[in-house]
Amino acid sequence: MTAPYYEDDAVTILHGDCRGLLPSLPAADAIVTDPTWPNARVPLFGCDDPEGMFRDMFAALPALPARLAVQLGCDSDPRFLGVVPSELPFFRVAWLELVRIGYRGRLGHTGDVGYLFGEPPPATPGRHIIPGRITDPDPNGKQADHPCPRKIGHVMWLVNRWTDPGDLVCDPFAGSGTTGVACRDLGRRCVLIEVEERFCEEAAKRCSQQAFAL
Repeated sequence: MTAPYYEDDAVTILHGDCRGLLPSLPAADAIVTDPTWPNARVPLFGCDDPEGMFRDMFAALPALPARLAVQLGCDSDPRFLGVVPSELPFFRVAWLELVRIGYRGRLGHTGDVGYLFGEPPPATPGRHIIPGRITDPDPNGKQADHPCPRKIGHVMWLVNRWTDPGDLVCDPFAGSGTTGVACRDLGRRCVLIEVEERFCEEAAKRCSQQAFAL
């Protein structure tokens, strides 16, 4: 296994292509990820064939997880998700809303969309129902040094509702490490994989600061 770029008791960050690293990793209980979108507007790794890269990610897994949460933009074509294996049944859509919307031409950018696949985690107090709407209360824009950072409130919701405490969560397209920050706060172990070293550095900085704050 590749030596970790960063590691602590909760978060492990690996630098490399997930398609080469996943086969040597332990099977995850859940995947929570934000892959390169099919209509990415910035030059990120995989923009030339995001669907193929996503398909290859599933092929590289040592075993399918019990649950999968995929975050896409509200203007991303959901047919991209046709590569999700049929063994992971579709559960529901979740609207990940912004408190302050933006505009792209005639499109009002109101937030992202979470797609939940697999078997729901066991019901526990406060988590009997898995609703379909969450609004991140932070009106600010960029939260990390990444061209497409995710809102921490959205990722916290996905991790809280679609994984269990103690789960091993994997994010094969980790970017600036928002999934790792959410997992640490919520008592999950997390393996982050990111192909671009500059984003590994940002993820490590965020996770280490979070560890210090706790």
